[in-house]
Amino acid sequence: MKKTISTLFLGLACALGAQAQEYNLFADVDADGWLWFDSQEKIDKYVGICDEENYKVDPNGKPIQLVYADIMPDYPETTADPFWEGAGADGEIGGEGYRTGALITAPASASMSPNGGGFVVLMPSCTSYSICLSREGSTEVRMMASKDVNTPFTNYDVITAAYALVLKPLFRGGIYTWSGIETLTNGNDGAYALKSDQPIYAYFQSLTADPIYIHGIRVTTPTNSTMAIKETQAKTSHIFFEGNRVVLNEAARIQVYGTDGMKMADSYTDQMDLSNLPNGIYIVKAGDSTRKIAIQ
Repeated sequence: MKKTISTLFLGLACALGAQAQEYNLFADVDADGWLWFDSQEKIDKYVGICDEENYKVDPNGKPIQLVYADIMPDYPETTADPFWEGAGADGEIGGEGYRTGALITAPASASMSPNGGGFVVLMPSCTSYSICLSREGSTEVRMMASKDVNTPFTNYDVITAAYALVLKPLFRGGIYTWSGIETLTNGNDGAYALKSDQPIYAYFQSLTADPIYIHGIRVTTPTNSTMAIKETQAKTSHIFFEGNRVVLNEAARIQVYGTDGMKMADSYTDQMDLSNLPNGIYIVKAGDSTRKIAIQ
């Protein structure tokens, strides 16, 4: 009898263990399940652009989609750069513990303004959701979501918000791991969390008047199935720098942004002279390629 009880108990424990299994949403993760944006190959594979015309998810796009800032007339873009240096523990760029590679959110028009850029993750289901991000100063954000792929971003439900006026910033500078996001809710009637057995779309939006650097994301799901990954065509736009001049291997649309997300130049060409820009750091985008240049 004792053997039978032990056998039943072991069987129940195995069943419960199988039920609690989690699977990584992304394939190219480290030992802890983190997808880091530290290579162009990973960015090309997983990161794309949302349906910009309709300001919503592109259901045929990549599982991580960049969202521009909803600020007229330029609508600054959120970008991705595998060479971007984030803030370290001291809140300084390149400080101790900093990470290289990031999604760089377009800033909001002012602190706590709900119009900054961000990114949305298309999830077939969700067990856990974490983000690693950095900033030089106070960081204000909100996490939004929808269960309908056709919902415009302006109609997404607020899951949680972190800002200084009523609550407090998400963090006050440095490098920060935001975990347990899947359990957060706004407490209103009809509120729901990201944790779901069904498809759900999680939209991280900046409420900060400066860029936020998203270095990595960790998403697990309750079933062993991932979003379809669209293969990226071979790149034709390779960016080179000759002093303060941008040179491409063939003509393409070149866009240049300041670190505040403001577009400084935009032209279809195979080279562009940036000598007339003020000294500083700029983001150069051509086709699917993104590089950073220092004008001195």
